[in-house]
Amino acid sequence: MKAKPKATRERTSKERAKAFTGVQALLVFPSEEDRKATLDLMRRFSAAVRYAYNRLLEGQTREELKRADGFLCTSFRLNTRYADDAILKAQAVLDSARERGENPRKVVFGGRKLFQQLKRRHLSGKPLK
Repeated sequence: MKAKPKATRERTSKERAKAFTGVQALLVFPSEEDRKATLDLMRRFSAAVRYAYNRLLEGQTREELKRADGFLCTSFRLNTRYADDAILKAQAVLDSARERGENPRKVVFGGRKLFQQLKRRHLSGKPLK
């Protein structure tokens, strides 16, 4: 009996974990106007993800949130494709928190610095006395 070729055998979970490749990029913009427009879109998309996450916690459905005349599209000035992507990203964060057995209401949207400040319970940046 021959062994299976390496390409066709099933991988173990340890091998799959090593297969992850991250990508990091530096965006170069031809003009300052393009840079500002991109940063504004990123800011609105992140806010839409946070809003969608909170509405999913309240029990709203994806269809209610995705409507073109709904709050997500009109308030954040996003088209339905971006709004749907924001909902999917929020749903992934929600599912991940539930899968790990964590409280989904205690998710922090932001960077590590904000998380550390919330963990220490003082957002002013001043040390506790």
